[in-house]
Amino acid sequence: MRNHAIVLLLTLTPLLPAQAEDPPDQAKLAEAIRQEEERIDRTYVMTATRHAERVFDLPFTAAVEGGAVLDRSRTVQDALRETPGVQLQRTSYGQTSPFMRGLTGYHTLMLVDGIRLNNSVLRSGPNEYWGLVDALSLDRIEVTLGPGSVLYGSDAVGGTVNAIPLRRQEYEDGFHWDRRIYLRYSAAENSITSRAQISGNVGQDLGFVIGGGLGSFDDLNAGGGLGPQAHTGYTNRFGDVALDFHVDDHWTFDVLGQLARVNDVGRTHRTIHAVSYHGTTGGSDLRRNYDWERELAAVRLSGQDLGGFIDAANFRISYHRIAEDRDRVRGDGRRDLQGVDVGTFGVGLELTSQTELGRLTYGVDWYHDVVDSFRDNFDVTGAFTGSAIQGPVGDDATYDLLGLFVQDEVALGQAVSLVAGGRLTWASADVGRLEDPNTGGVSSLEDDWLSAVGSLRVLWSPVDEARVFGGVSQAFRAPNLSDLSRLDSARSNELEVPSPGLDPEDFLSLEVGGKVRWEGLALHAAYHYTFMDDVIIRQPTGVMLGSEFEVAKRNGGDGHIQGVDLSVSYDLDSNWSAFGSLQWLDGQQQTFPTSMPVSATEPISRLSPLNGVLGVRWQTTDRRFWIRAWAVLVDRQDRLNTRDMNDTGRIPPGGTPGYSVFNIEAGFALDESKRFFASVENITDKNYRVHGSGLQEPGINVIIGADFTF
Repeated sequence: MRNHAIVLLLTLTPLLPAQAEDPPDQAKLAEAIRQEEERIDRTYVMTATRHAERVFDLPFTAAVEGGAVLDRSRTVQDALRETPGVQLQRTSYGQTSPFMRGLTGYHTLMLVDGIRLNNSVLRSGPNEYWGLVDALSLDRIEVTLGPGSVLYGSDAVGGTVNAIPLRRQEYEDGFHWDRRIYLRYSAAENSITSRAQISGNVGQDLGFVIGGGLGSFDDLNAGGGLGPQAHTGYTNRFGDVALDFHVDDHWTFDVLGQLARVNDVGRTHRTIHAVSYHGTTGGSDLRRNYDWERELAAVRLSGQDLGGFIDAANFRISYHRIAEDRDRVRGDGRRDLQGVDVGTFGVGLELTSQTELGRLTYGVDWYHDVVDSFRDNFDVTGAFTGSAIQGPVGDDATYDLLGLFVQDEVALGQAVSLVAGGRLTWASADVGRLEDPNTGGVSSLEDDWLSAVGSLRVLWSPVDEARVFGGVSQAFRAPNLSDLSRLDSARSNELEVPSPGLDPEDFLSLEVGGKVRWEGLALHAAYHYTFMDDVIIRQPTGVMLGSEFEVAKRNGGDGHIQGVDLSVSYDLDSNWSAFGSLQWLDGQQQTFPTSMPVSATEPISRLSPLNGVLGVRWQTTDRRFWIRAWAVLVDRQDRLNTRDMNDTGRIPPGGTPGYSVFNIEAGFALDESKRFFASVENITDKNYRVHGSGLQEPGINVIIGADFTF
């Protein structure tokens, strides 16, 4: 959309070379704006259709965050905090999970350069694994809201996010290279984030980007004079390499490698160190800390303009590893160390053909998880007392997702176009060792499922400045190892036990909307309604395991989610612009509040409250300096289901209070290679908490940063 292009352009244009005393040539400036709009519009809709197309011309709700937005963000998730339709929940400061159209966890799909980050151990609630992707290593983040299962398979229900890594863009004869140094300081947690990077090319044939970063975060200061929240600090390390070999004018071979280490992340709300917020309660654990590792290696061969029936082709092989370790010390001094290690081998083939029936995109993808899971127990003296049958999920397990997909894009005259497609997916789980919930002995399980989904979307272009879109899309989620074999803490005072015999979840989503780009106005509005069928939910079994309630999973969470996403911007003149967004959500679902086989209709869990953003922006005529002020406005959320009300560590009695937070930020480019930025967030030092989170957000926070290329 033009509003995203203009806002992002105005953020990036301080990089353009200009002399402060000489206003830029208006014709050249207008051409630069046009080219930047086209570049952004082309790139940030790759995820929606697997083709580079303008989002304005597609029947999807999509957005992009890139460049300076990523540079100013602590994590990938934080870069999405102002994206309409997205709200961030923080279990801890190192565990942030986006809610997209009311859904999170394994109901949203994260991709890294088109490769699934989601694996078979992701759980139903908020997941922190998106934070294992370094925001500073990315060129942009593409966001598509709503179902994406036709192109991307299981989990793509609330939305799909694709993190696109930095790659060499400029190719000249000979050898050329650039160096980059990035530093960011944030006062609220006394943090330093850094990145060092080299980027270059060898003639027209080889391009490379190699980088790494470090982050150190102290305890987070909350607003209202509350001060530091103990044991909320953590550290991270990142490394990445991207190589592009241009074989000839048509074929490119590229290599991508990434690694991440995130250490000592405390799930503080489950410990005695929790800070109460409007009546929330703390836990009894003395410590509950997490360490994560992530590694990715991928190679891809891609061809364009091939000249035959197959016009374009992409073939990729990847290996993705995510490991988690948890160190828990209970209130009585007993300790357990548990962890899970998931290695995912992936293969994908995607082809494109221009036919009389339209542009066909079709292919196959396969992901194979190999999972190891453990739990070691120690007594109060630290002596080892034995190993459990399994860790947080079943041990010695494998999980497969194999999918075939096809999508057709066809124009019906000058004003109407269609995007239609379908996918067939086979999923299979094989668990070698799990604890039988009835006997406590060793058990195993095997199961498989077959799912088919389709979608049909229509775009009508009555005039050049407006688009009207609508459609119907199916999505699904196959039961994963977390559903089937999890033996671990769920929400406050809950212990989840293995639950074999589950069926896939099914979703049917309807969406209508419109887009306008007219002179200085850019507007996007959409209404969506999603039917949910056979959703897997937790139900108390009536058994107490120590101080925790045992819960098991079952199908039966039928219901719906509906909502409105709105974004608007308006260029008042060449210096001033205003912008805003709004999200409204409502949803109900069948639940089983007790161990009895009696269902109730309740609000969906952690339903995002009414929220919006309002702001203004000003930049100098030469665009080397800009300043932006904005407010985040969030209503009270007191629509809770039974499990929300029992989640006393995160949700206050009666619901989460609303809040208004005011912020200001500015940027300055000394020249095209030296950029500086600064911001003051939460200017009024508000003490507030995002609904469903386990800690308070930062109080008044001063952030400064610099980005040098030489």
